Amino acid sequence: MAKQPIFKTKYVQKLKTDLNEELYKNNEFIYDKNQVYVFPNIEQTEGLVNKLDISDDCKTAIAIYEAFEKLEPIQASDERLWVYLAHADLFPYMIRRWSDVYTGKSINPSKYISDHWFLDSSAQSSLLRHAIAGLWWSVYLSVDETKNDKYELTKILFRQLDFPTRTLGTYKLGRHKEAVLGILEFIQEHEDLFKNKFETKTRFVTKHLNVVGGVKPISYYDRHFFKLELEKVTGDILAI
Repeated sequence: MAKQPIFKTKYVQKLKTDLNEELYKNNEFIYDKNQVYVFPNIEQTEGLVNKLDISDDCKTAIAIYEAFEKLEPIQASDERLWVYLAHADLFPYMIRRWSDVYTGKSINPSKYISDHWFLDSSAQSSLLRHAIAGLWWSVYLSVDETKNDKYELTKILFRQLDFPTRTLGTYKLGRHKEAVLGILEFIQEHEDLFKNKFETKTRFVTKHLNVVGGVKPISYYDRHFFKLELEKVTGDILAI
């Protein structure tokens, strides 16, 4: 099996700087094949694009995660991989899932492309907002091998699109797997609290825990700590 190709660093910057909107209106992105090399120890998954579903982000995220399950977090923070995938292997998916430039509907094509095809930085918030990287990281942070269905918490995370991207991704909690698992298990165990106003309530939950994290070293705590902290504010959540 072939190793996974990625773009060279300077080429990623060139694509950003010399952004050509017309290249995103085609069925295939034309890029310089000389600006590619392989990612050591990571195998390329043939036919991955055919497993992606533009109408089901959770299904797509799991497919991407399983294709790159061996990625270490440091490797998964490398924009060269995600920018390559968005422009090459998974470009057919990208132009269907994020189709406004392809179809000519985008008011600001350059911004639309920058927001979906590229990363602002290697910060967790940027990774979670990227159209491909965000799907992988969302599963990585929520998969739980101890459960019968290891993706049951992942499915909760994808109930609302902004939950993994703008809600969790806005706060440093999005970098801590145990915090994410604690939040998701709390929601799972208190379904009655989240039957309505899901987005508003999850924003409250993450904001509250972020405040807690401002005075405590959250990286040292497991999911049970975060669940206990949320138990203290169940009344506040109910009142929303």
